[in-house]
Amino acid sequence: MFELLDTKKAGAISKLNKVSAIIPAADVLSFVEKLAEAYKEHKMTERELARIEATRDILMTEMAKKYELYHKVFDQIFEERRIAVGKTFAIIDKGLADGNKELVSMGLNSLSTIVSTSPFADFKQLSGLLEGGGVIEI
Repeated sequence: MFELLDTKKAGAISKLNKVSAIIPAADVLSFVEKLAEAYKEHKMTERELARIEATRDILMTEMAKKYELYHKVFDQIFEERRIAVGKTFAIIDKGLADGNKELVSMGLNSLSTIVSTSPFADFKQLSGLLEGGGVIEI
């Protein structure tokens, strides 16, 4: 066992001799200080990188949630328009089947109103609601 310790001790001394040949003894303290400084800087960089990655993850999650919200809102808007257009065509079809010109005219006027208005007409208001952080009932 003592032989093993002597071997390790001899190896360590051999390594120190090699280092002292490269770095003069007077500069060892300076080298250790610079090494400690580099280690501190490395740790600060690791913390900064972790902060940046956490911020990125938060922003990516926020973007994904906003995408989901906008997707639901626009699906709902266009679903309502699809239903309204379908009902209007049903009125026009009924008017044509019954020979009722007033019903056909009313259906065409309604259809004209639906298709002439843009679902994006109040986009600034909608965007303000979506970005405002308030509760939006879909």
